[in-house]
Amino acid sequence: MYRRAVIVPIRVDMDPQLRSVNGKIAGLTALKPWADIYAAFSLVAQLAAEAIDAAEELQQMPGASVQLLQPTLKFWHQLLDLNYAAALVCAGENHTLAEALVTFRFLRNVAGEAPDVS
Repeated sequence: MYRRAVIVPIRVDMDPQLRSVNGKIAGLTALKPWADIYAAFSLVAQLAAEAIDAAEELQQMPGASVQLLQPTLKFWHQLLDLNYAAALVCAGENHTLAEALVTFRFLRNVAGEAPDVS
């Protein structure tokens, strides 16, 4: 399977505590099994994008009802948005300290205790 490295630059203008927690999250996501969590969110977002493309192609077919496919498209767009956002926060792109702490706690709880990534 094709794997692409994602580098999320950590902004220097953010709060030092937020930058620190985002850095720890980014460090965790570079290691297994936390990298698999990020990869799962990324893969779901990619598959949702492909499903959106397929549904839009179906809408272009002669005799296809645009109205019937709208709920399906809405579902796939929501899935894409939520999983893309989850992948970003798991890569350390949190905007508030509360978000970052929840993400860090989520990663620790899902995959076990975090190693020292200081």
